[in-house]
Order: sequence, then C-alpha cells, then structure tokens
Amino acid sequence: MITRDLRQAAPRDIYRILTSLVIPRPIAWVSTLNPDDSVNLAPFSAFMGIFNPPMVAINFGRRKGGALKDTQRNLRDRGEAVVHLPDAPLLAAMHACGEDLPEGESELARLGLTTTPGHLVAPPILAQAPVALECRFNREVLLSPESTLMLLDVLMAHARDGIWNETDDCADASRWEPMARLASVAGPNYAGLGERLTLGPPKLP
Repeated sequence: MITRDLRQAAPRDIYRILTSLVIPRPIAWVSTLNPDDSVNLAPFSAFMGIFNPPMVAINFGRRKGGALKDTQRNLRDRGEAVVHLPDAPLLAAMHACGEDLPEGESELARLGLTTTPGHLVAPPILAQAPVALECRFNREVLLSPESTLMLLDVLMAHARDGIWNETDDCADASRWEPMARLASVAGPNYAGLGERLTLGPPKLP
C-alpha cells in the first residue's frame, strides 16, 4: 500500500492528494450578489450538506496573492446565497464558471444563463438548475491562513418537478443526473452517478 504523511506536506500537495481520494464530491454552484448588485456565479467542490439543522458547509481557499474569492467576500458582505447542484446538461456551463473574469463581467451573460428571483434571499436562482437551496450566512471558521469554512443555513429548497417523488416528498436520485467532482489529475474530472444500487436493511451475515 502506498502511504503519504500529510502532517508536514505543502498545502498544494495536500490538496492534490486528498481531492484524488475523497471522491466523488458534490458540487455547489453558488450565486451571490457583488457590491454593485451584479450576480456572481462560481462552483465549489469542497462542499457538504448538514441535515440537522439544515445547513451547507463550503470550504474557501484564497486566490493567488491571498485575496478573498468573490463568493466568500459577497457572503461576508451580503449574507445570502443560492447553492445550486448542477446536472449533466449544465456541466459545461458550470465548469466554465471556474474561470476568473475581470471585475464587473458577468458569468450569466457570458453563458446565456437565465434566473428567477429567490423567495427569501436576494441572489437569484438559476432557472436551468435542477436543484437550488436558498441560504443565509451563519458563521465561518478559520481553518488556516489560506482556508475558511463557511456555514450557511438552508432556508428553502427547490427541485425541478420531474425529479420530485410525490409519495416520499423528496427528490428521486433515479430521475436526474447530478454531477460530482473527481481528482484534478489530468483534469479537472467529473462524473455522474452511474449505476444506482438499492439494498435492504443492514444485516450482518
């Protein structure tokens, strides 16, 4: 077995190794409002759901030179966001949003994406997204000088009609193809869910 001691490893090596091992990772495609009220749209794969209370956690690194990413700055300043989970038809657009644009230039306009107003928050909802979570900033935890974990309260959940299971009143994973992030080696690389497996209650042989 290959082993790597991460205790003294450089941050870029830690990132490369762990993001190749902790897979697949759900992708948060986050809309926030910039200081001039224009919409910022950016993807993050260091993202997880917290289910009691309803929250999401997103890990933010710094830009080269130490500047905050726009999404983190906007969450601090405005306190609201919409977290979307992209599906296969949106993969190319979501991936393109990882490019750094000049200040004031809109990802929405470049990609031809449309939005609808949020119900409880000011940032808009991507009309094409299968799932959207309206969120409010709760708090942040400084993990290192280069890394901050931001916790957001989920206020309202939206899902496309076609993926909703009315009987169980929740989304049905067999009805959509959410995209996940894999390793960045020779990538970035992505995957869909592929084959779904249904098992009975846990029972030891």
